[in-house]
Amino acid sequence: MKGDFKMELPQITEVRGIKVLTTKQIAEAYGVKPDIIGYNFRYNKERYVEGKHYIMLEGQLLREFKSTNVEIQRSLPKISKLYLWTEKGALLHAKSLNTDKAWQVYDYLVDFYFRAKEKSTEIIKPQEPLNKVTMKNPILIFKVLIQLAEQNNMKIKSYDFKASPSYIKGNKIGMKSNMSLEEVDYELAYILAHTFIHKGEGDLIHNPNYEIYNARAERAADMIIKMLDIALA
Repeated sequence: MKGDFKMELPQITEVRGIKVLTTKQIAEAYGVKPDIIGYNFRYNKERYVEGKHYIMLEGQLLREFKSTNVEIQRSLPKISKLYLWTEKGALLHAKSLNTDKAWQVYDYLVDFYFRAKEKSTEIIKPQEPLNKVTMKNPILIFKVLIQLAEQNNMKIKSYDFKASPSYIKGNKIGMKSNMSLEEVDYELAYILAHTFIHKGEGDLIHNPNYEIYNARAERAADMIIKMLDIALA
């Protein structure tokens, strides 16, 4: 029964904001060899629509993806094209295999991988007090940071947080109310740095590399604020 079935889920991989699986991950989950997945794709290629069932990476896009994916670097170091399967692509592969296991795994992947709700990633306040960050143009910096967030479809709202000054969940940024404009600027820079540098890393708080990620975002936020302050002077 579906409710009794469990499997180890792969690490979440996103491309263009879409959760995807590699051919190897699909094959391992469905209990077949990767060659079978490749054969089914080639044999039924007219059924597969790029952007809907799969995303194909090559050239610079592939190099950028490989630079952030250690598993791909290790297992497929010389590939020139990479096919990544979406939820609908996983469905077509399940249809091609048409085994009880494939259908059971597909249902599980839909519930717990492709459509699983993202965990809140609460960003902990940096160790360096925010009021030590000096800015000559906090209003102009705020406008630039807001514009950057909007260009990346991120929505910002203020909340009455009691602990952390900010958090990010999906494309939503929550900011603690009653902060000074300088503090808001720094928090926005800090969260945007996390978003751009660590996209696709999942739950940052419970990630074993959290302290490293946090330090990176702090340094990046400092640099962003200083650069904007100079540029807008």
